[in-house]
Amino acid sequence: MARATMPLTNIQIKSAKSKDKDYKLFDGGGLFLLVAKTGGKRWRLKYRFNNKEKVIALGLYPSITLKDARAKRDEYKSLVANGIDPNEEKKKQKEDIKISEKKKENTFYKVSQEWHKNYESEVSENYHVKLEKALENYVYPFLKNKPIEDITRLNIIEILQDLKQKDLQETAKRVYMLINKIYKYAVTLEYTHHNIVADIEQKTILGKREKKHYPTFTKEKDIKGLLLAIDEYSGDYTTKMALKMLPYVFVRSFNIRHCEWSEIDFENKEWTIPSYKMKTKIEFILPLPNNVIEILNEVKQFSGTGKYVFPSFRNKDKPMSDNTLISALRRMGYTKEEFVPHSFRAMFSTIAYENMDKHNCSSEVIEALLAHKESNKIKEAYNRANYKKAMKKLISWYADCLNKIKD
Repeated sequence: MARATMPLTNIQIKSAKSKDKDYKLFDGGGLFLLVAKTGGKRWRLKYRFNNKEKVIALGLYPSITLKDARAKRDEYKSLVANGIDPNEEKKKQKEDIKISEKKKENTFYKVSQEWHKNYESEVSENYHVKLEKALENYVYPFLKNKPIEDITRLNIIEILQDLKQKDLQETAKRVYMLINKIYKYAVTLEYTHHNIVADIEQKTILGKREKKHYPTFTKEKDIKGLLLAIDEYSGDYTTKMALKMLPYVFVRSFNIRHCEWSEIDFENKEWTIPSYKMKTKIEFILPLPNNVIEILNEVKQFSGTGKYVFPSFRNKDKPMSDNTLISALRRMGYTKEEFVPHSFRAMFSTIAYENMDKHNCSSEVIEALLAHKESNKIKEAYNRANYKKAMKKLISWYADCLNKIKD
């Protein structure tokens, strides 16, 4: 007959001294205190699982009291009775804690910045900067340090509704698309299991989208007034010269502000904009009319020794800021509802399409001059190879048209 184990007492445990070898003090039910020769006292539980004897550590005395150890013993024996190995359960709990801690590290900021860096090669430098500003201004104030796994649909909706209340519905739409891209990236790399943005009905939150058209001038008197106002602009010299050139080249604001002398071919009268600066991610060669070459020759005396054609008036080694041209138009008396830098593109497009019988160039040539990407890949390659002369003809015609209006 097996001898019954006498339960331990607190006094017995406290007074237990170390010996030359480790020894055990048994409490019953498989629970024992291991008294190490170094003086430490450790709780252990011996149990059988699948006909194998196993031992699990319960913690150190006195951090784990006798009462705590007995409670853990009963908890683990209950697991055994239900077919669960306490050691495996303990490992699982540690792994769950580890995963939980890892999720806390994967904040929206960390994941979004990782996506933003990887997305850099997909878009133009200007658009990439705009994405960063959108995150900083509209998204991070709500989600920055929140673990992406803990973000809910209501958190996203709060951002969109905040923009809607500020009458920034177009911005809200772009922010919706931006967050959606980040979540697709997060799901792909298993930072989160589901794209919660896909469950948000954009129209329900933001209402019906109205298509936005950039304001522009199409009447000769308005165009003449604008061109003369630019000639009479009394602000910074490089700003004025950029504004004088922009109507004749009608590129995006970013491109003229970041124009470099190395991109200008005076001999062939061409401006080669590298692919990383283009929205289409395709190198663009723009023929330059004679009056633009004259403008560039004049500007070269001022900024020709630097990198940028139109440098910042604060720092000659940096490009013109994104607000410079807008501010200049406002100083000239034009509101955002009347004219913006992008309006020069709309102005060219309207005039070119309305006068196709005069310049005899096709719509493909007009779109090519605007650097719009052709959806048909074969046609796109053909256009780039064969429209060079037609593009030069059309931009020269347009320059003559503007000069005639102004003069």
